[in-house]
Amino acid sequence: MEIVIGATPRVDPSRAKDIGQSGGGIVEARVLGVRAPRKREGTPPAGQRERRTGKQTPDPAGGRVMLLLIPEGHKLPRDVESGNYRVFVRFVPRNG
Repeated sequence: MEIVIGATPRVDPSRAKDIGQSGGGIVEARVLGVRAPRKREGTPPAGQRERRTGKQTPDPAGGRVMLLLIPEGHKLPRDVESGNYRVFVRFVPRNG
């Protein structure tokens, strides 16, 4: 028996084949924070140069930015950052 306090659980080799599988499964997440959208208009302060590179689209004015923690990260597709996926959010109370 091994007890490690504060460590994350190890990946089970039998579940390793599930890592990076794309699919329409449900993944539970925890909300870490919500903030207003970024404002990208204007120029950088005097004496500073623009740090962002490339052309980025601004956040929608009425949108909110939500930071999520997904404890079971092995359920996410490997290429989730590619932008080839649609993500749906459903809010369910914990007590219900």
